[in-house]
Order: sequence, then C-alpha cells, then structure tokens
Amino acid sequence: MINSVVLLALVSAVFYCVAMVAMKSWAAFPSVGVALLIGAALLTAGAFEVFALRQERLGLIYVGILGAEVLILGGLSLFVYEEVYSPRELAGMGIVLVGTAIAWS
Repeated sequence: MINSVVLLALVSAVFYCVAMVAMKSWAAFPSVGVALLIGAALLTAGAFEVFALRQERLGLIYVGILGAEVLILGGLSLFVYEEVYSPRELAGMGIVLVGTAIAWS
C-alpha cells in the first residue's frame, strides 16, 4: 500500500502540474477563468504540500514533488505539446529523477 505522505506529495505535484499547464495556456489565451484555475490549483497544491510537511522533512517533500513534476510535465510536454528535449535537458531530468529515487529510498 502507498504511504500517506507519498500520496500527499503526489497529489500536490499533480496540482502544481495543473497550474503549469494552465499557465502555458494563459500565454495563448489569457482569461479570468484560466487565472482562477491557476490560483485554485496552486492553493490546492500548497495545501497538500502542507499536509505532507506535517509528516516528513521539507527537503524530502520538495524533492519528491519535483521528481513527480519532472515525470508528469516531461510526459505532457513530449506527448501533448510535442516539445523536443536536447540531450543536456534529458540528462538534467534524469539527474533530478535519480536524486529523487536516492532521497526516497
């Protein structure tokens, strides 16, 4: 079964990713609705992060959320937005993921 702090960090990461995708769409289609979505997603992500921080250290939660965001946003940018990564960018993403795995093991 998944640990509750891991679940809280993952949910936080998902909402941070929702905010990022909304920010990307804001660049093309600014509107009050998108601004509200960004704000709501950031507040929700922050709330879940606070709950996770009650149970675990700041550095570990930060690294966990960052690693999850790399996976989620990396996949979205590649498959939905059809963005291409340079070898250096891929190496940087890999380093973040390896660091996350080390920190959480």
